[in-house]
Formats: sequence, structure tokens, C-alpha cells
Amino acid sequence: MNHWHGLALLTGALIAAPALAWNARGHAAVAALAESQLGADARAQVAAVLADDLDRFGQPSGRRSLAAVASWPDEIRAEATRTDPEAFRGWHVRGNPVCSDRLGRCPQGHCVDQLILSYSAVLRDRAQPLRARNEALKWVVHLVGDVHQPLHAGVNPNGGRARVVLAGIDLPPGTSLHNIWDGALLDAALAGWQTSAQPVPVPAPALTADGPTAWMLEARDVALAHVYQPLPGFACGVRLAEPLLLDTGYQRASVPVIRQQIERAGRRLARLLNEALAADQPPASAAR
Repeated sequence: MNHWHGLALLTGALIAAPALAWNARGHAAVAALAESQLGADARAQVAAVLADDLDRFGQPSGRRSLAAVASWPDEIRAEATRTDPEAFRGWHVRGNPVCSDRLGRCPQGHCVDQLILSYSAVLRDRAQPLRARNEALKWVVHLVGDVHQPLHAGVNPNGGRARVVLAGIDLPPGTSLHNIWDGALLDAALAGWQTSAQPVPVPAPALTADGPTAWMLEARDVALAHVYQPLPGFACGVRLAEPLLLDTGYQRASVPVIRQQIERAGRRLARLLNEALAADQPPASAAR
């Protein structure tokens, strides 16, 4: 089934935010795809949980769709960092080395895969206050998108922060590799995308249990194979020479990779929400 037909109007209508993960259009695309695959129970729960949604200033937002609230964590982060530059540091990433099986640090469960589990538990618990479930839903929608961004799951010395030059595209000075995967390359992948992406060969995680950590490790492998290894002069554990000149071939190759990651995120988010918001939800103690 083609879930992407017509989504361009929805995502294009949203205002793009500064690149902090997938940009606002990317998060909206993930959320819209997920919403198109929700069952009746999950759809009714989403409507109830978002009925009295508030914006970052605590005022009624009027936002009633997953796509409309998908960038809420970035909005509150931007506000919080005005007074505390360390606010939410590390919450939407996990620094897994791309050339190792070692997991990155996750202090007190504050990293992207573990926060998905934590907020999912709050969302599925009908005994929780509605406001807590509202915020948990918005976090889950956003973080499932984040965990599929390859550079949020795999790191190499200076890799994501390395300054880049894109052939044929004017970028602000200091634009990093991470910035372009969050923004310019993502925008190019979404532009005119009306049909489901064809699968691209990416390494699968060596795990049998599916879930946020498996998705993250899969994205780490995507980062190695499709973000880092095609870079000029890349070697595991070695700092990249800057600036990196990324030719049109690199840009074209990123399109099917990004589209597949967006589709994976949307499909998995829908499944997570359908399970968490099912009418026959077990008691919270059993669910955990």
C-alpha cells in the first residue's frame, strides 16, 4: 500500500525548525505515516490524549494530529536552553561507536532507546494523569523518529561535527555532517516523494528481539555503511579531514537511505502505538 501519496502536502505545510534531529518536516513525515496505519483503538486514544494539548508556553495548542506535535520536544528544548545550555543534552541520541559492537553511554536511562521504553510505559498506563500521557505520546513520536536518524545512533571521532561542503549547494559556514543529514539531505529526500521507497541493502541488526535498541543498532550500521564509509578518507576511529567535500554522488546515494529510515520509523511507531493504546491493555504492573 502506498502510504506516502498526499503526505507531501501535510509535511510541507509545517514550518521547518532548526536542525536538531530530523528537521520538523522529517518528524512530521514519520508521524503522518504512522498515523495512517493506526487502528481504531489507537486512533481514538490519540484523539483523547491530544484533545487538550498545550504548547510550550502552557497555552492550548489546537494541535490534534501526530504530525502537528511531532517536534514538540525540540520546541521545549529550544526554550529550555535559553536559560540552561545543558537542558536535554543527550536525550535524543546514543553515542554508539560505528566500528564497534559497544553500546554508548546511557546515564540513568537518559538516551534515545531507553527513553522510548520509559515514555511508552507512561503512555500505555491508563492510570497516569492525562497530561503525563499527553507529553509521553509527544516524546514517543519524536524519539522514534530520532532513533532512526543514523547519526543519532552511530558516532566516529569528529564525524558528525566535521564541517562539510556540498557540491552545488550553498550552506552556512560551519555546517556539519550531522546538520546536512538532519536538514539539506533530508529535505532533498522528501522533495517530491509520492511513493514508498524501494528497499536499500543495509546491514540488519544481529538481534532477534525487536524494539528501540534493535532499531538503534540497525541505524548505527546504516551510519557506518551509508554515512561514514563513503566519505573521502574515512577510517574507523580516525578524525576526518575538514572540510569534507560531498559530491553529487554522495547526495544522490543518501536519498533512498533517508527514505527507508523514515518509512521504518513510521511503520514501527504505528506498531508501538497500536500495541500501547489497545483497548484490551493489561494493567500497568503486568505491562511492565
